[in-house]
Amino acid sequence: MHHQRTTGLTATQFATLLTALTNQLIWGKPGGRPPALTPAQALKTTLLYHRHNLTEELLAEIFNTSQPTISRTINTIEKALAKVFKPLEQPLKMSLDVPGSLVVDGTLVPTWNCRSLGKTNFSGKHKRTGFNHQVICTLDGRLLVITDPLPGARHDAHAFRAHGLDQLLDSSTLADKGYIGLGLATPTRRKPGVKVPQGVKDNNRIINR
Repeated sequence: MHHQRTTGLTATQFATLLTALTNQLIWGKPGGRPPALTPAQALKTTLLYHRHNLTEELLAEIFNTSQPTISRTINTIEKALAKVFKPLEQPLKMSLDVPGSLVVDGTLVPTWNCRSLGKTNFSGKHKRTGFNHQVICTLDGRLLVITDPLPGARHDAHAFRAHGLDQLLDSSTLADKGYIGLGLATPTRRKPGVKVPQGVKDNNRIINR
């Protein structure tokens, strides 16, 4: 399987991540039975699981192994990846300390519709269950921040405040209408029965682009 089509990583990025991962792992017990999956297969399994929300049963079929093996593999790789990425973590304020305007928006990461959390995670906007993440980038699309998850039923404005972003971002930050009233540069909401001046239309068009 091609790395970029399946995991979103180039071959070079995948190899770099795999090298960093193997430095955090002892794959298989010395003198014991060889693991069902190689480290590369284990990493790809975990990335597929998270990127495409595939079931463990389907991954077991793809990699010709059992569902319990897939479950243990994902758990092991997740813990190792947490160690790999730990040194890259930095305070939110430092991540946003870049010149120029920024863009903030919310995104829903889909999850299974568990009965116990269905109402909490159900997004009325997206008509499905998931977690709300706030994503911040530069105007040219360079990713700066993806916040920790909040229940999908939460509105972007609530998530914005809950993560303390209202203390870090100002009117130089572009956002959509879901952030109106938070001190950001947002499009102007049209009032029923009121004609929108051309200048306002032009400003909205610039922000939306």
